[in-house]
This record gives sequence, C-alpha cells and structure tokens, in this order.
Amino acid sequence: MKRIFLLATILSFFTFRFSLSFAQENWTRFTMKNSELGNSILAMASDKKNSKWFGTEMGMAKLTGKTWTDFSMFNQKLKDQFVNCLTVDANNVLWIGTDDYGVIEFDGSRWTEHKEQMKKLQMKFISKIAIDRNDVKWIGVTLGGLVCYDGREWKKYTSSDSELLSDFILCVAIDRNNKKWIGTNDGISIFDGRNWTSYTTKNSKLPHNIIPAIIIDKNDTKWLGTLGGLVRIDGENWTVFTAENSPLPCNQVNDLAFDPSGAIWMVTDKGVALFDGKDGWKVYRAKQSAIPNDIHRRVMVDGQGNKWFGSNMQGLTRFSAHPVMGRIADDRGNPLAGIVVSDGQQQATTDADGRYYLEVATGATLTLTPADDMRSFEPATRKLSQVSGAMFHQDFTASSGMEAQGASKERVVVNPFLDQGYITISMESPVAEVEFVGPDGQSVRKLPQYRNEARITISKMPKMNYTLFIRTEKGEKKLLFNLK
Repeated sequence: MKRIFLLATILSFFTFRFSLSFAQENWTRFTMKNSELGNSILAMASDKKNSKWFGTEMGMAKLTGKTWTDFSMFNQKLKDQFVNCLTVDANNVLWIGTDDYGVIEFDGSRWTEHKEQMKKLQMKFISKIAIDRNDVKWIGVTLGGLVCYDGREWKKYTSSDSELLSDFILCVAIDRNNKKWIGTNDGISIFDGRNWTSYTTKNSKLPHNIIPAIIIDKNDTKWLGTLGGLVRIDGENWTVFTAENSPLPCNQVNDLAFDPSGAIWMVTDKGVALFDGKDGWKVYRAKQSAIPNDIHRRVMVDGQGNKWFGSNMQGLTRFSAHPVMGRIADDRGNPLAGIVVSDGQQQATTDADGRYYLEVATGATLTLTPADDMRSFEPATRKLSQVSGAMFHQDFTASSGMEAQGASKERVVVNPFLDQGYITISMESPVAEVEFVGPDGQSVRKLPQYRNEARITISKMPKMNYTLFIRTEKGEKKLLFNLK
C-alpha cells in the first residue's frame, strides 16, 4: 500500500509540473512595459464590439484584439488622469467616472463633458455608474451621495435629504425589479424610486458595513462583497461565506463578476477565488498560479469568457482558459488517486481525495486513463462542447468490474453502477445477447442486440439474484448478479 501511495504521489508531482507549465500559456500579464496601461488598474469594461477598456491612475487604455490605444490626459483625449469606473450603455457609449472631471461620455469619436452639472452637484471622485432598464444612469459619488441622470435631468440624493445611509458610495447594482442596490461604507441602501430600505450589521446578517461590490444573478439573487466576507441574499434568506466557514481566502472581498456559466469570480486581499454559488470553490494564489500577487482590486469577465484581474501597482492579468474540476471515486464512493485526466493537450492526476483540476479551451473532451486493465469509468470520456465558463463537479465513477466466466476466451467485464441504477458490459465483440435469468431459471429480461459499453437500466428490475448471460459470436459467459 505504501508503494502504491508513493507511486501515485510521484506521478502527481510530475503531472502537476507538466500541467502547470502548460497552464502558464493561459495566463497573460500586461504592465507599462508591454501595453498602454498604468500599473494600477482602477476600472474595467468590455463593449459590444469586444474591445476592452481599462481605467488607471494614468488615464485610460483600450485593447482591441492585440492592439492597444492610449487615451490619457497627456495626449488631450481625456482630461482627467484618474479613471475610477467604466460602464457601456445600450448604444455602446462609454461612460467614464473620473476624479476631477466627474462623468464623461465617449462614443468612440466624440467626448461629452457635463461641466456645469458636475460643478453644481459637486460630482467629483465618481466611484460607480450603473444603468437601469430605462437607460437611467445611477452614479455613485465618493463623499457625494447618489446621482441619477435620465438624459435630460440630473437629481441628487444624499443622507441629509433622503434615507440614503451614507454619502460615501462604493457601488451600485440594478435588480430585476429595477431597484437600486447601493453599497456604502455604512451598509446597503435599496431604492425603488420612492421608498428606501437599508441594512446594516445591526438589523441584518451583514458581516461588515463596508460594501465594495454588489452583483445580481439571473435568478435575482444578490451577491455582496464586503470587508467581512461574501454575502448571498436570496429573497429573505441571507448566507454569509467567510474565511472561517468556507474556502474563501480572505474576508475582504474587493470585487465580483459572473462568468457565462454563472460561477462567481472574486478578488480579495489574499488571492482570487472562484465559487459555483453552492459548494464548489477554487482559489488562485500567486505562489500556485500566474497571478503576480494576491492583492487585486478589480475583476471582469468579457464576452469571450476571459477573466481579467486588476491589481494595484502590479498591472493586469488575463486568464483565457476555462477551469474544469471534479472528483473520481469507485462505485462505493472511495476516492481514487493517481488517475490521469486529459483533454488531449494537458493532463492532471487525481490527488489523495480523488480530485483533479484542468484549464481547458472551449470544446474540450476529457478522457480518463485507467489505473489498471480491470477498471472502467462512467463516462469514459466527456465532451465539453458547450463549456464557456468554469465547470464544477465533472465527476467520474470507476467500477471495480466483475469478470464473467465461461468457455469463451473473450474477456467480458460487468461494471455495476448500482447507485446510478444501471450497469455496463465491456467486451471485445461489438454486439452481444444479454439475458437476466432469475433463481427459478426463468428469463426475466433479454437484450438481443446489446452494444459494447452501453448502459443497461436496472433500477426498475425486481430485486433478486440473477444469473447474467452474455453471448457473443465467440461464445457464452456468465456471472451471478445480486440486485437485493
């Protein structure tokens, strides 16, 4: 047993080195040396033409394909040096939130400033611009409250003239009912256009009153990044994920984004975390991945499913592959170490708990290599043609296999997946006649044209002892089969 464990460990080590080397190709880092970026990433957005926009402490940059374009105050295209937030509207107009010039619009050729309104409403240090279903812009102002703009009129809400919790606005999100969820440094305020509702650590399960990020999924579930952990609000149900009760690497969650699969990417002060919203987690740290450091401030997922992580002083990192992970166990649920999982380009080996992790491209097919000739898997391969985001729980079950006996020289192995309610039969011949015979010698079920490794559903068969006959052109084999 020790030798087997040692061999699996050695195989895991070498395979891990190979996988990590290949996985580096999925990660690209951009800094001042190889792009038009400043090294501190303050904002990110992807437009409808798949161009990526990045706000920094040195202005703004656009990436289209492999071409960078600089928009900075130094070439007079953009008058403010600090670009804090970016949002693209339905007409593909970029809305830019800055420090000293407030809100600026850019349609690709024309810049529109709102100087008089910015001065009148004291709109400096813009933190967030969210657009509701009526195309109204909701603008969070650091130390300046919440401002709405419907294209004609501007209106400002502050803590002194409304029930807004705080004038220190950190983020804004719009839910299915067009309600505005406003994250502040004093809790959450929710505004439906007339009424306000607020939650703090005193009247809810909110773990911390500082809310840097809010995102809302397709089921209208709210996800809050706080300085006390990740919060899920599903109707009246609140769930808090912390570093103490989950794999979340750090309680300070700085930003959140969904990928096309609905998985949540989050950046913290101690690494990047991926969460399926239920029980699946993956954590990326600088020592085990290609991210430059563990502290990141911004995250974005673009239209192609690429993940972008913005850091402070360490530039930008793009992750272009799709994480796939799962567990391989035998038909009794025991983990199987040392099983090789491959997509044809890279491979991973399951650890002591039977778990594996791969970074694959769209359309990948996972293939398992059995540890020995006696083991088969269900499924043996899995086509991931629709993969566009992270995939959790890509599990495989391995059968120990029961070898049928008889005069035929053909090897026939029955693989029982009893918990799943079926069996498969592996044989050299492409087709066989399969018959289940009860203890009284009567035929209970017969499959005259069974194809190699096809599923045979047994969940609705009577629970008894059977003799299972497998007849091919090479002869007959049989085994005792217990369904009690």
